[in-house]
Amino acid sequence: MSKVLPLFKSQYSLGRSILTLEKSENVEDNGPDSIVDIVQKNDMKEALVVDDSMTGFLEAYKNFQDVKTKLIFGLRLTICPELEEKSEESIKKSCKYIILSKNTEGYKRLIKISSTAAKEGFYYHPRIDFKTLKDNWDNKDLILAVPFYDSFIFYNCLTTNICVPELDFTEPVFFEEDNDLPFDDIVSSAMKDFTKDGSKYNTLKAQSIYYKNRQDFKAYLTFRCVNNRSTLDKPQLDHMGSDGFCFESWEGKNNE
Repeated sequence: MSKVLPLFKSQYSLGRSILTLEKSENVEDNGPDSIVDIVQKNDMKEALVVDDSMTGFLEAYKNFQDVKTKLIFGLRLTICPELEEKSEESIKKSCKYIILSKNTEGYKRLIKISSTAAKEGFYYHPRIDFKTLKDNWDNKDLILAVPFYDSFIFYNCLTTNICVPELDFTEPVFFEEDNDLPFDDIVSSAMKDFTKDGSKYNTLKAQSIYYKNRQDFKAYLTFRCVNNRSTLDKPQLDHMGSDGFCFESWEGKNNE
C-alpha cells in the first residue's frame, strides 16, 4: 500500500471533480482526464474512488475490471442527528462520513443506505442518521471512514457547529490530509487528539484527487464556479485556496 492513500473523486460527485471514469481508449487529447486512464498508465493495482453518489459505481467497476485493477468504492454521505428532523438547526449538527464497501454484500448495503438517504432523509441533499446506519451495518461488509474535510472534527474545531459522532458500532479509519491550506494544521492536531488511543482508531495519510495536474486547477475552479453560479473573481467556494487536490500532488508526496 502507498504511504499516502489516493482518494479519487469522479464527475459523478455533483460537480466536485473533473475526472471521469471513461476507458483509456475513449479519452480525447483535449478532453477531461480519466481516473481509469491515470490508474492504468501508472500501473496501480487498486483504486479508491470516493463519490457523493452511487451513480458511477457500475461504470467504475466494469472499467477497472477491464484493466485488472481492484476497485475500492466509498460513498461520501451526510450523517445527521435524526432522519426526521429537517431544519436549519439539524444542518449545524450534520457532517460528512465515508462508507467503504468491502465486498458484494457491502455494495448491496451501500445501495440500501444510499436509497434511504435520498428518499427518507433528503433535506437539500441525501442524509442518514446513525440509528439507520447501524440498522444496515455489518463490519464484515463495510468500513466507516472519517474524512479530513467536512467531518465532525473539522466542523467542531473550525465552526460553531456541534457534531456528535457515534462510533461505538465500529472502528473507523481517519483520513489525514495536508493540502497547504491555512487550517490543515489545526484540523490535523484536532484529529490527533481524538485518535490518540491508537488501539481503537487507525489514521491513514490520504490525498483527495479531483483533477490530474496542478496546471488543471484553473479548469477545475472554472468548472466549480459554473456549477456554483459564481465567477473566478469571486468563486465563493470552500477549500479553494490550494492547487494540491490532484494526482500530481499525490505522486510528489508518495515519492518523498
